[in-house]
Amino acid sequence: NRLIWTPPFPLWLDYPGFWDKAHYYNYEIEPVFTWTVLDEKGREISLRAVERKWGPSKLVSRFEVIGDRLQVRGLGFEETKCCLPNDVLTSVVRIRNTFNNKRKLHFIAWTVQPSYPSKKTTWLEDVKCQHGMISFLKQLNRPNSDHLPISCSFGINRNVKSYSVNLSEGSVLQPHWKFAPFVEKFLKGRLPNEVKLNGVSGDGLVYIALHTEVELKAKSEEHVAVFFTASPKQAESSSNINFVRKQNDPLRLSEQNWNDFFSSVPYFECSDEFLTRYYWYRWYGLKLNTINVHEGNYNHPFVCEGIDYFRAPISYSAPCHMHENRWIHDPMLAQGSLLAFIDNQRNDGGFRGYLDPHYYRQEMFYHANWGKALRELHAIHPDVDFLSRVYNGLVKYVAYFDRERDKEVSGMYDITNHYETGQEYSSRYLAVSPNADKDNWGEVFRMKGVDVTVYLYELKRTLAWMAGIMKDERAEGHWSGGAEEIKRAVLERMWDHDEKMFFDVDPTEGKRTKVKAVTCFYPYMTDIVSKEHLPGLKKHLFNPKEFWTPYPVPSSSVDDEYFSAEAEWKGKRMNCPWNGRVWPMTNSHIAEAIAQTSIRFNDEELRARAVEFITKFIRMMFFSGDSKRPNCFEHYNPLTGQPSLYRGVDDYMHSWVADLIIKYVGGIRPEDDLVVIDPLPFNLSYLILENVFIRGHLMNVRLKKDRVTVWVDGRKYEDTQIGKPIIIRF
Repeated sequence: NRLIWTPPFPLWLDYPGFWDKAHYYNYEIEPVFTWTVLDEKGREISLRAVERKWGPSKLVSRFEVIGDRLQVRGLGFEETKCCLPNDVLTSVVRIRNTFNNKRKLHFIAWTVQPSYPSKKTTWLEDVKCQHGMISFLKQLNRPNSDHLPISCSFGINRNVKSYSVNLSEGSVLQPHWKFAPFVEKFLKGRLPNEVKLNGVSGDGLVYIALHTEVELKAKSEEHVAVFFTASPKQAESSSNINFVRKQNDPLRLSEQNWNDFFSSVPYFECSDEFLTRYYWYRWYGLKLNTINVHEGNYNHPFVCEGIDYFRAPISYSAPCHMHENRWIHDPMLAQGSLLAFIDNQRNDGGFRGYLDPHYYRQEMFYHANWGKALRELHAIHPDVDFLSRVYNGLVKYVAYFDRERDKEVSGMYDITNHYETGQEYSSRYLAVSPNADKDNWGEVFRMKGVDVTVYLYELKRTLAWMAGIMKDERAEGHWSGGAEEIKRAVLERMWDHDEKMFFDVDPTEGKRTKVKAVTCFYPYMTDIVSKEHLPGLKKHLFNPKEFWTPYPVPSSSVDDEYFSAEAEWKGKRMNCPWNGRVWPMTNSHIAEAIAQTSIRFNDEELRARAVEFITKFIRMMFFSGDSKRPNCFEHYNPLTGQPSLYRGVDDYMHSWVADLIIKYVGGIRPEDDLVVIDPLPFNLSYLILENVFIRGHLMNVRLKKDRVTVWVDGRKYEDTQIGKPIIIRF
């Protein structure tokens, strides 16, 4: 929830505890804690990790003991780590004695917290040791923002025999007992029970340790649990740890939390292991990045765009989360992705690009397709009250675009810098300004973007539909007319009859830029296109010399002069380049463009291409083609499928994939007043899709070779051959 442990570049993964950074919202806490075991004489028992097993609910590491055989013989150590739903990072250490002799060991949980009050970076206050735990107030810091004070508690599940808190001049932040001051303070089997936080300077590293004794009978096992938590108030932190300390098996809290979540989404499996594995991996990523609190700017549940810096609601990706989370039985999370931005809407009507928990970034703004996501959500969870809640905010949002982004009243909308599309470093912008890749928000250039214009078309159509539901005929006519004006502009101004492609438009001259970017295909997701546009889609998208690379589709055409498969822009490798890398975000849009066009025009060639594309898209997101190792990075190499490992940002949620699997592999496609069951021909020997909740009904679909069977509310509805849609009206 608030607290997560997903270190982008873990250095200490095979060491005891959580030494790599955790995140509280999008603030770093580094390190968290480790633990050390001493023998009867106070000597460290050195451990080395030899095995690691991971699942969504826990990470299990087995250690072997190294060193003096007489000192350590017969001892075994295993650690299970998890982050509990009440924001408690938990380490359960099982210590085994396989010999006939009893042992008495010393277990010390400890941490190091940087504290630099004079520099006003991060520092500790109000450090206390009471009731078997150590608590402190920690001031977190992010650049260009106010400090965030959090209350931390650090405890164990056994009686604390001794403790120590010591200020040290700066040194290395490593989880090695030999570097800690406790190695010299542990005398006569205990720590000195002291709190020393003053010196010639108050700056430095605060070392905190809790000590307990572990008595092992012959051939027995004991366990020690270590807990760290953070929250806005100390009472909450203490309460969270006390609750967990009372559990016989705190790990069950994590397991149950994940099991409850997985049971709330449709069940899917099929004969293609890559599809099955990725489906569940995707739900894991959505759950991992979910925050549900009522604090500061956050009053609705939402999914963060990703880990680390991206651990916040970001408007570019929020509609993606609506597409996927609409399949959860409870619509609150999908609805929250929109409500979060309406609650924090700017005075001018625009949505903020990035929502921090307690302050606003004034400059950030992202374009997004809110209209399509909202209609998709309503098709599964119809909720007129929700539509009423968001309607006025969306009206203000459109008014902002009509007022500020289309002053010519052209029906096409402006992009003013390369960051706001989430698609920076692309030649599409250089076509209107040689300085378009300038590191700056605000107005750097002006370009009528195909993608942005499509988003506004979808939103005006959606507002017309919403007005119709709310019986406002005047508003319905207004929005329908506005959508038609956009459609006309796209067809007349952006479509190039000679090139057979949609292009961005330079508003200064009114000319199409002729730059082939992946966003040029976005109109194919909509009803803007007609049959006359299909040859253009096939000519450009499926051309290996343009977009149909071994791992499609690159963000710009292969024949673009700035194209780079290796993430280089003008000779320099960039973090987020859009001049040739494959981005899951745009791949989700292209999957919709191909699939929806194939369905709309009953085009068998496009149906086959949709299957090919979705298959390639999903298989790209596995390490080395290993079906047991899925991933989702920001971008990939279109020629090799190599992910952007150098960014360190996996589990990145700015696309939709589970939604594609349910709609096109499983074939369940809800529409306004009906549900179509029509799996695309993925050539599966079997498929099971169950527990699908749509408009108050539970649906199951099973496929065996070429036969499709559908159940509704537990009763068999129809059996047919693949390729022959089943229509259900509720």
